[in-house]
Amino acid sequence: MIQREKLYRLPWSKTDNPGGWIEVTDTCDLHCPGCYRHQLEGHRPVDTIKKDIDVLIRLTNCDCIAITGGEPLGYPDLIEVISYIASKKIKPMVFTNGLLLTPELANDLKKAGLSKIHFHIDSAQERPGWTGKSETELNELRQHYADILWNTKKIQCGFHVTIFRSNLEYIPEILKWCQKNITRVHHISFLAYRAIAKDPMYQLVANGKIIDPEQSLGSNPKPEEINITTEEMYSYVLKANPNLRPSVYLNGTSVHETNKFLIIVNAGTSRNHLGVLGPKTMEMAQMFYHLFNGRYFAFLENPRPGKKLFFMSLFDSEIKKAFVKYLKASVRNPIRFFDKVYVQSIHLQQPIEILEGMINLCDDCVNMMVYNGRLINSCRLDEYRMFGGPINIIKQKDSQN
Repeated sequence: MIQREKLYRLPWSKTDNPGGWIEVTDTCDLHCPGCYRHQLEGHRPVDTIKKDIDVLIRLTNCDCIAITGGEPLGYPDLIEVISYIASKKIKPMVFTNGLLLTPELANDLKKAGLSKIHFHIDSAQERPGWTGKSETELNELRQHYADILWNTKKIQCGFHVTIFRSNLEYIPEILKWCQKNITRVHHISFLAYRAIAKDPMYQLVANGKIIDPEQSLGSNPKPEEINITTEEMYSYVLKANPNLRPSVYLNGTSVHETNKFLIIVNAGTSRNHLGVLGPKTMEMAQMFYHLFNGRYFAFLENPRPGKKLFFMSLFDSEIKKAFVKYLKASVRNPIRFFDKVYVQSIHLQQPIEILEGMINLCDDCVNMMVYNGRLINSCRLDEYRMFGGPINIIKQKDSQN
């Protein structure tokens, strides 16, 4: 059982938040179940995107901006957008399915100033050449992309996996592969599949109009498909390594007991998993980064803190365990004393959902974006684009009065 009182609650707020989100296109070359986005506009004008970036930086005090879509690698002015964000001393990152990535493009993205790429790869996608493959088999594809970014000598690599009932049991195999590749893979997110199902007790309303989720959103999943929690995913994480413990969390906005984010941070070398970073290390890292940089961080520019990480043994019992393990390995084989130490983040996320008749969002979510000059949760963008405002919930009996 997760004892949340022992974890560090991230200090972010909407207006002092490490992450921003910008969408450059809603055109995509791949269908992913659970995707929130519909193709309504195509490619957005680059000047409009730059204006949104300026507003986003001003309103959120962000440290990084995720460039998304749609498929951003298909956006013709992507290099210009990356360069513009980098010129503001903000870390640009890209969320992509990877289909259009080549080694040549990766080097162009590096030259533009790109800090990180997150690849969305999972077994539910109808990916050319990989349809029907298991998550274990897809590790070969993940390795392909990790190797491309490793060869740039700069761009960090992360992966997103949407978790369904059909691939929940594969979490341990994906994690084992990630830990083996800690030098090349710096992040993995497991996002529980979420959609809207019809419920006779409630109606959906947006901008004063009743919304039929099946007709308007193409959504009517079985309830058991959309109730996977971060705690359930964590139970499978422990099957990969029983020593993986979360250090930080974010709660829900309406059901506050919900662990919308659970974050585990690995520490290890290319040959040895050492342990995890504890809550104290995560708290001090955020506080000192904010002290010296004036903002919080979602990821560090360098995922290789080295042996200076072990100084946190004075404050963090988890780091102390990792340090002892490192020393024992070095005594058994002195050459391991020269191994470089890396960190790797594991995110478990329970996205936007309806719980207890309420919309439950990630409190102080790291993926805020600008829409018509105001901040909104990026997962709700299409509610504004399609219905003129966010979806709300009302009881059926109330709607009939």
